[in-house]
Amino acid sequence: MQVVHDRQAGPRGGILTLGTFDGVHRGHQALLRVARSRAQALGTFVEVWLYHPHPRQVLRGETVPLLTLLPERLHLLEGQGVEVVRVISFTPEIAALPAEIYVTDWLQDLSAPKELVLGYDHHFGRGRAGDATFLRRHGLQVEEVPPLLEGGQPVSSSRIRRLIQAGAVVEAARLLGRPYFVEGRVEMGRQIARQLGTPTANLPWPAEKALPPPGVYAGQAHVGKSYPAMLYLSPQGLLEAHLLGWEGPALYGKTLRVDIVAFLRPHQEGLSEKAMQRQIAEDLRQVRAYWGLD
Repeated sequence: MQVVHDRQAGPRGGILTLGTFDGVHRGHQALLRVARSRAQALGTFVEVWLYHPHPRQVLRGETVPLLTLLPERLHLLEGQGVEVVRVISFTPEIAALPAEIYVTDWLQDLSAPKELVLGYDHHFGRGRAGDATFLRRHGLQVEEVPPLLEGGQPVSSSRIRRLIQAGAVVEAARLLGRPYFVEGRVEMGRQIARQLGTPTANLPWPAEKALPPPGVYAGQAHVGKSYPAMLYLSPQGLLEAHLLGWEGPALYGKTLRVDIVAFLRPHQEGLSEKAMQRQIAEDLRQVRAYWGLD
């Protein structure tokens, strides 16, 4: 997959779609399926214009907890058959461009798409004046994709965000089309879990990423191969993963991806060492049962 930035030269004449694509969830996947189908029919490629940072952060000053960091999003888009991504630095200046200027000086000049495939509610340009009808008036072919509904409501990044922040990771996974995950480099911890008989790989939670509630989760860790894992997320945002079946050396410095699969219990304060050992044993039993290992 080729990645270009802002006004860098790139391939022209593809099937173009635009958005933040945070999560690359099932709604995004449905839109990309349409784009791939049109690209195949016209003998061309799929191009995504990816806005970063999140427009709400720029326009309203909001902190938007992300479902996927930019490198994660690029990797997921590549897995969806996207061949070109243009990362657009979303700034107040970009937001203030009149829709007509955005069409002529950006879309047509940089991409010259054969067609555009847009989500049902996509707007662009100053005052959100640009939409599919506006593009058609400027001679562009546009296909609008209706929302993907789950439980009578559209699948959206904001909906998934709320589920994750409430600990409803199973429901979030259903809308994402895969478990919610975090990826990072394993750091040295205080060795407390090791002293309690359950050594863990420690991942600091990325500040930009949507944070589930602190507590214990069943998960899966990926490092070369996949391992069932007992996960503990601290109130301070440290994820500790105990990999079931891992027999290798300590994972310090290695890159680890962790899927957060099921919420088991909330964080508990003030446990004695004995009570903590009993609770860890029970958590481990539940994780093993979840993965059918008992």
